Amino acid sequence: MLLLTFVFIVLFAIVLYYYVKHTYFSFHGSLPGMPPQLLFGNVLQTGILWRGETLPTVFRQFQAKFGDIFQFWLGTVRVIVVCCLEDVQHIFAHRHVYDQGGPFINKYSFINPNALICLTG
Repeated sequence: MLLLTFVFIVLFAIVLYYYVKHTYFSFHGSLPGMPPQLLFGNVLQTGILWRGETLPTVFRQFQAKFGDIFQFWLGTVRVIVVCCLEDVQHIFAHRHVYDQGGPFINKYSFINPNALICLTG
């Protein structure tokens, strides 16, 4: 009976791991980017925690590797980074589609206070 309970717990943990990994830590859409790690996103892969890399430096490296629009995972939060001026102008010209995300600005402004944080409406 104890062995059967242990097997069910292990199977449940494996299924839960794959569900969380697939649902919350996988690519969305066709945006390029580095595959995220579970719970850490791209923070460990880019050296932000261990080597002391800054976020703008990492974004420049990603821009050189993936292009002007890419996705970056900051822990459990997916960030879409837009580097091209024409794309930013398009976002500002179509404010009915892109709206300022107030809760995200308050929450993540300490990381990059000069960033434009948008939320698709």
